[in-house]
Amino acid sequence: MDSFLTDRVCQFHRDHPICDMLGLNLTHPRFLLDDIDLGQRDATTRRGDFPKFKDWGLSVVMCKGGAAHYDDNFKEFWKDDPTRRPGRAGEDIFLSLAIKNATQLVLGGLDRFLLNVEAHPDQVVLVRTAADLDRARAGGKIALLMGANRSDWFGDCPGILRMFARLGLRMITLGQATRELGYDASNETRSGGRMTALGVRMIEEMNRCGMLIDLAHTNDPCALDIIEVSATPVVDSHSNPRTLEEGDRSAPDEVMKALAARGGMLGIMPQISRPPGDAPMLQPPPAEEIEQTLRMIRYAVDLMGIDGVGIGTHFNSMAIPWITEALLEAGFSAADNAKIMGGNYLRVLRQVLPEE
Repeated sequence: MDSFLTDRVCQFHRDHPICDMLGLNLTHPRFLLDDIDLGQRDATTRRGDFPKFKDWGLSVVMCKGGAAHYDDNFKEFWKDDPTRRPGRAGEDIFLSLAIKNATQLVLGGLDRFLLNVEAHPDQVVLVRTAADLDRARAGGKIALLMGANRSDWFGDCPGILRMFARLGLRMITLGQATRELGYDASNETRSGGRMTALGVRMIEEMNRCGMLIDLAHTNDPCALDIIEVSATPVVDSHSNPRTLEEGDRSAPDEVMKALAARGGMLGIMPQISRPPGDAPMLQPPPAEEIEQTLRMIRYAVDLMGIDGVGIGTHFNSMAIPWITEALLEAGFSAADNAKIMGGNYLRVLRQVLPEE
């Protein structure tokens, strides 16, 4: 592990599975445009890669893509962006300027991710089944789950959803912004509506496919409806209590309670700043940021119970060790800390994923 981690955190991460419910952004231009080799440690950035996930003591990481596309105009601007880290000199995902549909965009991005996974079997295991979680742990490798944003790329076709499940897709964050065919996103509050009949049908298909359903970007009525309809527990992978953090992307008490009542969980998004220019985090976060994160966790635990809370960093996995340390310093027992930092998420995954 990195030298800035304390011996106590290093030992805790060796003894317990540590999970980030949202740790790797597969739609970032550094990945889609620059083709970063995820198997090589990049010490110039705080963003995760396979070796750094190991350094930070992570066991399980959700990696999420989506229907993102960067045209030639953006590529020119990206060359001068201070967060850019040039990657491999390979071919572009798409070889012409022809307009791409959403399904092509998701397939192209996930293929690039799978090429990275296939190139580094000594470091990572792609989790398709619950048994893969155990296989990764036994082999000392990082267990990676593949997820996607939005529903426009599968739309009203159960067969497309099933095809992606066969490829290993194991989570869908329903919505991102505005209305979709089956669901309303968090910023669509005027409708006040629950899911459509199509949405209900596709939730049933996700259940059959062994896909984890993520409510992080759905509005409140849809979130409650999905929790009720789903045959397996669902999660909110990266949100904070709305009581403490205003905004439609935060989770209200009613949704948090409903999640916990059906065996689901909330992934707290740490209130830890990201260094300018994507630089690595080499010093402890400010005390007020740690305390605010603890405040979010305590509130969620008090409302949902210790089994209903996890951590979803929103692509800031480097913060994970500081959270472990903060929970230990704050007096959380080792057993409760282990649940928050990974045990609860593993429980949900084992209930949702195919067994083998």
